[in-house]
Amino acid sequence: MLLNRIGILHLNQIGDLLFALPLLKTLREHAPGAVIHSYVKPYLRELLEASGLADEIRPRRGGLGDTLSLVRQVRRERYDLFITLSRSEECLLIAACSGAPFRAGFRHPPLDRLLHVREAIRGHNSWSNNARLLKGLGITPCDGGYVGLLPREKYEVPGPLAARYAVLSPGASSRRQAKAWDPAGFACVADALLERHGLACVLVGAADCRDCNESVLAAMQPPARAACVDVTGAIGLRQLSALLAGAALFVGIDSGVMHLAAAHDVPVAALFGPTDPEFVAPHNRRSLIVRNTSLVCVPCYLKPCDHLSCMRSITAAQVLDACGRLLKAAGNHH
Repeated sequence: MLLNRIGILHLNQIGDLLFALPLLKTLREHAPGAVIHSYVKPYLRELLEASGLADEIRPRRGGLGDTLSLVRQVRRERYDLFITLSRSEECLLIAACSGAPFRAGFRHPPLDRLLHVREAIRGHNSWSNNARLLKGLGITPCDGGYVGLLPREKYEVPGPLAARYAVLSPGASSRRQAKAWDPAGFACVADALLERHGLACVLVGAADCRDCNESVLAAMQPPARAACVDVTGAIGLRQLSALLAGAALFVGIDSGVMHLAAAHDVPVAALFGPTDPEFVAPHNRRSLIVRNTSLVCVPCYLKPCDHLSCMRSITAAQVLDACGRLLKAAGNHH
């Protein structure tokens, strides 16, 4: 298929955007002369801009008026290939209305019948699913996932933080509370990282993680609390990306922030419970998964749960063991 113009409707989460970066890279390599337009939620724009993998980034704000405007805009572009990475009815209809001779996306009956190429989602939204979609289009996906596809920019960490620091990302969004771990556990990890490895901590997260992160900070011992910098809800995605790029270690739950750290090949201690690392593990090799697989219900893919044993059974000792091994492997241990 001859590709001169490509349009892509992206998903709305940080991790999902990162999973799309190797898809964009593959399309760039497959059709180097093609123009690629990416349609994203406005808050993701700065991260996608940093990658340089899209020729033009267009905001998708949502709402009926914006959707109708987007349909008109997409039709005017006369794309040769239009991909929707979202299975929502809205995005499937936008793809159908694009008029592109090749339309691709994931199965979601009945509207997926409007696509020419459609793949079933296995597990979670992930790079492996996107790679299968490319194969369905007859395009060989690139290797390596998202690692190295974002620039390593410099971020000046505020406050008294030393040159070497660890980033902690404890908070889960309101819809992802099944992924959350004990704030006291994160505080214990922060205390030990300072005492054993000389690593002060930076707490990160969106504004809706403020209560969780404040609980972590309050539970720290005075030395770790005094050395900690809390930037929760205070920096944008590009600043967060730069902050993570300079970290000696990342500790956090399965999240978009975890994948952002892995994209910079930072050593990652990733806490997994209801989600499946087979699909959404960090893409870099300098990562360790901390999880308990003895439970018959793991992974449950975020089904409603009244015991949350998969996360509650993770101990601070397990997390610290992973941190120690990662730091030793990186040559950063004291």
